[in-house]
Amino acid sequence: MKGMMLNALLGVMLGRFGSVWRLLVFVPIVAAEVGYGLLVYNLSAGACLRRGTALLVCGQLAFLLGALLRPIANER
Repeated sequence: MKGMMLNALLGVMLGRFGSVWRLLVFVPIVAAEVGYGLLVYNLSAGACLRRGTALLVCGQLAFLLGALLRPIANER
């Protein structure tokens, strides 16, 4: 649950203030979270794959939400 919240918060911030190329930040974060789950909770390979996919999707959807929060150019 904490990983989802971290990815959602990071995704919104990157979407609001960053570019789409900064989405690559999610790859090492997700790898670290999956590795932690593997070592601490002894997750199977399938569980790691599902958890990693869920974390990436959560971060990407949050990025899209953050992109929607950007001000329109003529709005300022």
